[in-house]
Amino acid sequence: MPGSGRLDVYVASLAGGLDAYSECMAKGILVRTLLWDELGPSSSELPGPLRCLAEEVPMPSEWVPEVHHLALLHALAEKGRGTEAAFVSRIRDRYRRIYGSPTYRTLMAGHNPASLIRAAEARWANFHRGSRLEIEGIADDGVRVALHYPRMLFDDFHLAVVREAFLASLDLFHARSPRAEVLEAGPELGRFRLAWD
Repeated sequence: MPGSGRLDVYVASLAGGLDAYSECMAKGILVRTLLWDELGPSSSELPGPLRCLAEEVPMPSEWVPEVHHLALLHALAEKGRGTEAAFVSRIRDRYRRIYGSPTYRTLMAGHNPASLIRAAEARWANFHRGSRLEIEGIADDGVRVALHYPRMLFDDFHLAVVREAFLASLDLFHARSPRAEVLEAGPELGRFRLAWD
């Protein structure tokens, strides 16, 4: 793995590096699906803790350090097929598969985007600990959503990944022409606008 890529910049931005924010956790299914889709047969190029994560792939219901999950996203985007934009575009399909899997189908059950929005905060908590999703309100131009997290845990790349996860949710809830954009990418807060026809 090259030593000057976005992974290194991300890890250097965290007080404590890969050991930062031990209270922040991600569900194993997020890591498991990511590794299956992106890694291929070799994990040898990944740095220490990420290599361990790849070699001992977590169970879907297991909790893993969020920092490791987010660092793995950077590592695989750097190593992977095509550009970073191509990597992010594959995220939507990945989340569609996760949300539609037998394990999570009941959690994500609903008939329209309004039911998704009503339970969005609880659904986020089913996949993430130590960060918090908040529905800020509904306006003429869509739903405003805020993601609160410890300093520098999510960067602009990660917020683009979260945007694709929102789009996958809207797809699952039969939203017509779903749209999502990052309105703000701050050190402790990301804001999004979600909309559909």
